[in-house]
Amino acid sequence: MILRPLSHTPAHHPSVETLTAYAAGVIRAGFDVVTAVHVRGCAQCRRDVAAFECVGGVVLSETPGVAVSDEALARVMARMDGPAPSSRMRRSLDDLLYKAKRRWVAPGVWVAKVDTPHADDDRVYMLSAAPGAVTAMHTHSGVEFTQILSGALFDEGVTYSAGDFTERNIEHTHKPHTVSDEPCICLFATHGRLAPTDFIGRIAFALADV
Repeated sequence: MILRPLSHTPAHHPSVETLTAYAAGVIRAGFDVVTAVHVRGCAQCRRDVAAFECVGGVVLSETPGVAVSDEALARVMARMDGPAPSSRMRRSLDDLLYKAKRRWVAPGVWVAKVDTPHADDDRVYMLSAAPGAVTAMHTHSGVEFTQILSGALFDEGVTYSAGDFTERNIEHTHKPHTVSDEPCICLFATHGRLAPTDFIGRIAFALADV
């Protein structure tokens, strides 16, 4: 799947804490990919990340310097001669999603693991659900990031459209369902597995390995 340019401004964004961690490069592995997809398509969040990076730059400028080797300088200069960071990020994200192998788990539903570094117990994957599909009622083992890639999802009284981002945690028990005329494709990162609240959900999530 290649990320499609958005024709609108997303209405739902990562938290300030998430964007700050992303700008500082300390966000949890796997969750950085989901955040990066949102930032790439959201001008507002790109501006916020740039502002947070500037703050970090000021802090670094006031930090006492240390000596570096000639080899380190040469590596930095070589990287500067390469493609611009935004170009590298665009190719990297597109490649990750394009190469994810889809596995059909139910009529109108497929899941695809995203091959990016993450903790062994975490999950990073895409999920596509046909129009009108309903997920099993579930809660979470930890934090869950969701980026809507296409279609729309209704969750806890709110409709999330392409480009929107949500953060959930162990305090949330919910049952999202698709509300658009096209399949809803989402990119997820979760701490551990989802925790279904009924038997049918446990079977469905086991098949999907989410």
